[in-house]
Amino acid sequence: MALSGGRPAPTHVIAHLSDPHLLGSRGGRLAGRIDTAEQLRRGLERVESCSEAIDALVISGDLADSGEPAAYELLLELVGPVVERLGCELVVTGGNHDERRPLATVLFGVDDDAPQDRVTTVRGLRIITIDSAVPGYHHGGFSDDQYAWLAKELTTQADHGTILVIHHAPITYRSPVMQLLDFDDVDRLREVVEGTDVRAVLSGHLHVTSFGMLGSVPVMVAGGVSYVDDVGAPRELLMGVDGPQSWNLVEIHADEVVATVVPVSQHETWPALSEAVMDYMATVPTEQQREVFSRKRT
Repeated sequence: MALSGGRPAPTHVIAHLSDPHLLGSRGGRLAGRIDTAEQLRRGLERVESCSEAIDALVISGDLADSGEPAAYELLLELVGPVVERLGCELVVTGGNHDERRPLATVLFGVDDDAPQDRVTTVRGLRIITIDSAVPGYHHGGFSDDQYAWLAKELTTQADHGTILVIHHAPITYRSPVMQLLDFDDVDRLREVVEGTDVRAVLSGHLHVTSFGMLGSVPVMVAGGVSYVDDVGAPRELLMGVDGPQSWNLVEIHADEVVATVVPVSQHETWPALSEAVMDYMATVPTEQQREVFSRKRT
């Protein structure tokens, strides 16, 4: 008899990565410091080692650092085999460091500089990606056409609701520097999603794990897999850190969406429970497991 936990398993699981900032030059280092390809490899290894069955691998923008075609080719080289082994969907959107035409050409086979806004449905869960990059700028936003497209998509409901993927997180971040580069019309986006079946917004851009609300919809920001913003630095500075990079394991339940932070690097582990305890608990009937396991011993 296995431990039940007492709660139902999630209906869907998403591995949410963001901001790999891949370079077109093999062996190059971001800012002369970070091997972004190696960082993404490590993150993907952690995704594959996860005991959960992954339904979708979501990468929420800044796939490349300078929008080079070779960077998107490298992304497919790294991610493609992982997605195939996991048997999951690959869902990506662009960010302010991406360039639309090479992204569309390499990743979607479309020679176009239009935003690649798309809908992916996985067993009744709708995942909408919408490109928040503003051409020629680093801040984010949507065109009128994009707002109209999103509003039309959301007039229908999916069996398990909708997850919205946007690079620029529609929440307030502490950094005055990043506030100059944030999403430009949060109120309008809030009006579009309020009252629809959107259950969560998955974002990146900030290079930190962060959480907030867009009206009644939770916003879950994945920390960058390439590098991290030093939150301990003075607010007026923007300081990169080579660690602790992470991604989010997003579990969709019937009545909630839960995000758990997973470090990119594997750290030393040890069993928090002895094998004897686990073996004993396996003999305890499900309805008695909480009483037996939770009760304090004096």
